[in-house]
Amino acid sequence: MLNLLCDFTSVLRTIGYVLLAFVVLMVMVLIHETGHYTAGKILGFQINEFSVGMGPKIFSKKKKNGEVFSLRMLPLGGYCAFEGESEDNANPKAFNSQKPWKRLIVLFSGALFNFISAILIAIIVFAAYGETVVSVNTVYEYAPAANRQLQNGDLIYKINGRRVYMLDSLSRYLTDDSMSVVVLRPHSENGQTVYKQVTVEGVTKKSFCAVVFTKVDGNYRSSDGDRLLQQGDTVYKVNGLLMSEEGNFSAALAGAGDTVTVTITDGANFFDYTLEKKLIGTAIVQEEQPYTGIGMSVNYVKYKFGFGEVMLRVVPYCCEVGMLVLRTLGGLLTGVVGIDNIGGPISTIAMTTEIISTGFGNVLMLIVLISVNLAVFNLLPVPALDGCQMVFVIIEWIARKPINRKVQGWINGIGLIVLIGLMLLVDILKL
Repeated sequence: MLNLLCDFTSVLRTIGYVLLAFVVLMVMVLIHETGHYTAGKILGFQINEFSVGMGPKIFSKKKKNGEVFSLRMLPLGGYCAFEGESEDNANPKAFNSQKPWKRLIVLFSGALFNFISAILIAIIVFAAYGETVVSVNTVYEYAPAANRQLQNGDLIYKINGRRVYMLDSLSRYLTDDSMSVVVLRPHSENGQTVYKQVTVEGVTKKSFCAVVFTKVDGNYRSSDGDRLLQQGDTVYKVNGLLMSEEGNFSAALAGAGDTVTVTITDGANFFDYTLEKKLIGTAIVQEEQPYTGIGMSVNYVKYKFGFGEVMLRVVPYCCEVGMLVLRTLGGLLTGVVGIDNIGGPISTIAMTTEIISTGFGNVLMLIVLISVNLAVFNLLPVPALDGCQMVFVIIEWIARKPINRKVQGWINGIGLIVLIGLMLLVDILKL
């Protein structure tokens, strides 16, 4: 009976998380629509309805100026309906009767409000919970001498004067032959951990060759007996010899006896295995993977900057997230990024539900990320999105004549169907 009660409680908790996920997404869409509404009111547009949710009306109230505020059944965002959005209208306050620059401001304001909300929430998150920053996990023995000045636990703060906000920033900034890296290094003072800025000069990149096990048939335990050898493990040493250059692994095996001691790393920890040499290449298959790096592994940790530093970091951080969205979309078009790296509405709800269960701070951070995503995505010149509408307005402004409203309607209608279909297809392909 107790197990049944626990299972029932777990189901109710999951349902609650899913509902909260819908609420989170609806709030972000409403912020977007509030941007359109606010700009429209300031610039004198006639607004017919502001709706919370979609589908059949549950409640509505009409103001004296004719605006309707409604609550609808489906918690799927909302909308701001302007007079004369899809047709020419003699009403001077209708959307398409307004000057092009005014329409562009109204269309842009949805994304602007999403971005502003992301900045404001990021301030709260960074100040109250700390920022997720890049930390040095392990500096390998084969790293260049200058790089070995970096230490485990160092927080990567700047590279050649540019602040590092995320792992993507790190990979893009590590491009020069010789780099100045500023880290926040932990020290113990009076029993407390404090961080001091340390500058490491001459950090450089080098070509390496990792050896990765791509097949492991059998249960091979580490010397302490606590860990099984796994597919994807990286070989660090063979019989004490470092593996960092092409041919190191085969040379080490050639000079070994019937058994070899293989040191494996997962980026932070090291494990020794004693393996029969004859198994390597049959039951255990390895592959050389050349790469260029600085000879260290990194991870993410939480760190609280002072409030002044927080204020300096939030806007660039949100801009970095926005640029990452654009680079990801560009990677999809060029084939560099696989479709499995993105998600549709089902994946978004599932991810939001999962993160909601991990704490309020993570929920706020998710809102920041999705808000920036919404801002960037809605400004793309894709049919049915604000960016496409802005393109139509710009063409009208330049040509002094609008594209046929019916053609615009067809483009947006077909585009919406294709967009929804693509998003659902992404989720189906990931099942």
